[in-house]
This record gives sequence, structure tokens and C-alpha cells, in this order.
Amino acid sequence: MANYQSLTTYFSFSLFFLFFLNSCMHRQNSDIEGTSVFMKDSRHTAYYHSSSVKNKPEILWKVKTGAQVISSPVLVDDVVYIGSEDHFLYAIDAANGAVKWKYQTKGPVNSTPAVAQGKVMFLSYDGNFYALDQTDGKVVWTFKTGGESKFKVKDYFNGSFQPDFWDFYLSSANVLDNKVYFGSSDSHVYALDIETGDLVWSYKTGASVHSSPAIWENSVVVGSWDSKVYSLDAHTGKENWSYTTGRDTAQYIWHGVQASPSVEDGIAYVGSRDAKFYAFDVVSGDTLWTNNNFDRSWMPGSASIGDKKIYTGSSDSFSFFSLDKETGKIDYATKTKSYTFSSPAIDREMAYIGSANGRLYGIEKKDGNIKWEFQTLGSRNDTLKVFTETGERDIEKLKSLEAGITDMPGLSALYKDIFITSGAVLSSPVIFDQVIFFGSSDGFIYAITDKL
Repeated sequence: MANYQSLTTYFSFSLFFLFFLNSCMHRQNSDIEGTSVFMKDSRHTAYYHSSSVKNKPEILWKVKTGAQVISSPVLVDDVVYIGSEDHFLYAIDAANGAVKWKYQTKGPVNSTPAVAQGKVMFLSYDGNFYALDQTDGKVVWTFKTGGESKFKVKDYFNGSFQPDFWDFYLSSANVLDNKVYFGSSDSHVYALDIETGDLVWSYKTGASVHSSPAIWENSVVVGSWDSKVYSLDAHTGKENWSYTTGRDTAQYIWHGVQASPSVEDGIAYVGSRDAKFYAFDVVSGDTLWTNNNFDRSWMPGSASIGDKKIYTGSSDSFSFFSLDKETGKIDYATKTKSYTFSSPAIDREMAYIGSANGRLYGIEKKDGNIKWEFQTLGSRNDTLKVFTETGERDIEKLKSLEAGITDMPGLSALYKDIFITSGAVLSSPVIFDQVIFFGSSDGFIYAITDKL
């Protein structure tokens, strides 16, 4: 009888444990199943309920595309959706890397798709915003913008206006109820009906909108290359408020809000190319704090939101920062050794962010220590050798490559070649079930993990 009772107790505990485990997994999965957008959710928190990748990861699978992958992945129902400069939008099995379908546009896909209500929605450089069937990739509807292009800045060689090499991304869509929101190079922010693609409203800013809108309750918060941050009514498109960050119209160096806002508890966090980071009250537009202690570096990346801190990268500071949410004070700066446009993904213990030197870094949130770095295949096989074996720039090699260049298009072509050959990581990672997904300028889409 004692053995029977012990056995009964054992099986009862086992069933309870399995039920508890399944319940936890369901709660974990529910954060990402059904709907997902850039930086995970409509607020752009980039906080993922996944086991941390604490040890140096290995490649679980990789998919080769025909060009750079600057788009960031989203993961819904065990499928990864991501764009490439080869003009395709890919749907990839998250478990094994099998391409389930891909859809070809007529231009590079440098935006991150939004997945909601059975549709995959994204913007292409061909000037179309697409809604594809999530199951098979067939077109449901398209919306034509006024055209997509890189923002033009002053060429410091000769004073002409040329496409800015550092303007990597198109606006990524966000979703609220039955509307999808995104910005365009035609200076507008659009709200479309998800079912039909019909225009609900549009709002015109002063320049290209490549920032991705974040949503807080009834407010859509987004940046523009006119150097302003806007808050718009989600239902009508009416402007609630706008704020002008530093604007340099002489040289166009300290100009534009390239970053996408992140919002939580009525506060919007966003960086600007004026080398500052801001916190705004979403309702009133009041500035809660401003920080400019980033080594005079652009702040082009979005911020992930933790319990008490926010986390973001910088370009020329070559750093990953932890900031206090209430004051904006910098807790620490971790060197990433190169231009950091990638936006970080975080979980309970770790942060993950890419760098132009072809590395994805795994960083402990509590103290900023780098636990590991993963090198893309481009970085491992780098032929130009602009970056050393430890990831720092070889300044003398870079100077020799730049010698003789007399205009910005020539310099942009060189840097594009450098980023491709070094496997730069401009894509923002996603983590799920201890697997990290991201794209690289070497043309690969990666899934890496330490579970192997």
C-alpha cells in the first residue's frame, strides 16, 4: 500500500509538473504567436521570454539569399519572416531553415515585416506596400506610395546632394486593431485598413519617414528625416504634438530622426542623429529627460525596454549602452568595436546586438560584460581585412582604400563593399526558445544557439 501511495503521489506530481511546464511554454509562446512586428511588439520593447543564450552559439541553420540582409526577422507560429536586398521576402521554417515560400518584389526589401490577421505586410524599395497571405505568400493587396528612396544629404566633397549610405532601413509596419501603420520616403505616415489595403488616413511630415512607428494606446509615435518626432492620433492621423531635435541644415551631419521610438507606461524613448537620446511624455509631448553623453555619436538604433533600464546602440561611439529609464543616466557602455545600427533584443539576463564588424554580441544586462561574440561567415572569410581578427578597424587599411575617392557615391560604394565582405550585422535579432535569428550583409539569414 505504501508503494502504491508513493507511486500515485509520484505520478500526480509528474502530471502537475508537465501541466505547469506546458502552461509556462504556452505563456512564453503567446508573446510571439499570431502577431509580431519590428522589435517584437507594437511598443517596440524587444523583450523576449526565452531562455538566455549564455555560451558562444553555433549555427543551427543558415539560408543564403542573393544580396545583403538588412531587414530584421519576425517570428510567428514557428516561421521566420524576413526581407533581403535580393528583392525577396522569405518565410523560413524556424526549426530547420527550410524555405516555405518566398515572394519577389521589384526592389530591395529593407523593412521588417509585420505579421497580423493572417497577413505578412512590408514595404519595398519598388514603392509598394505589400500584404501577403501568411500561409502561401500570395498577394492579398498592395498599396502604392509616392516612391521609396534613400534620404539625400550634402556631399562633403563637392556640396551636391547624394543618397546617404547610412540610411539603411525603410519604415517597418506596426498594427493596432484593424489598421496597419508605416512611414514612407514620400514624407507621409500612412494608416491602411488591414483587410482591404484602403487608405484610412495619411499625415505629411517635412521629409522621408524611415523610422518605424511605435504605438501607445491611441498614439502613434514616429520620427522623420526632418529631425522631428511626431505623435499622431491612431484613429484620425491628427497631430497630437511634435518635437524638433537638433537639426543641421548646413552640412546635414547632425540631422534626422533615423531611429524608431520605443514606448512604455506613457513614455516614448528615441534617439536622434543630433547625438542625443530623448524621453517624452506620450500624451503631452513634454521632454522628461535628454542625454547627450554618447561621444558625439549618432543614435540611430531603437531601444529595448527592460524592467528599470533601456538598452540601445550607437554608430560612431561603437558602443552598447544601458540607460536608467527614469533619468537617462548611463549605467555602462560596452564597446562593440564598430558602427552599431542594429537594435538590441533582450531577455531576462542577456542582450544581443549586431555590429558592422560582422559580429553579434551576447552581453550580460546586469554589468555589460560580453559573454560571447559570434562571427558571420562574411567576417570569418573577410577578403578586404578592414577589421582585425579581434574586430577593430584597421585605420591604415581603411585610409589606403579611401585614397583617391573624390565624391560620396564613390565612398558609399566602398563602404557597401566593406560591409558585404565583412558580413556586417545591421539586422536586429530575435530570440525564441534559446535560438537567435538575424540577417547579415554577407547575404545569410542565421539561426544560432548554444543548445547544440
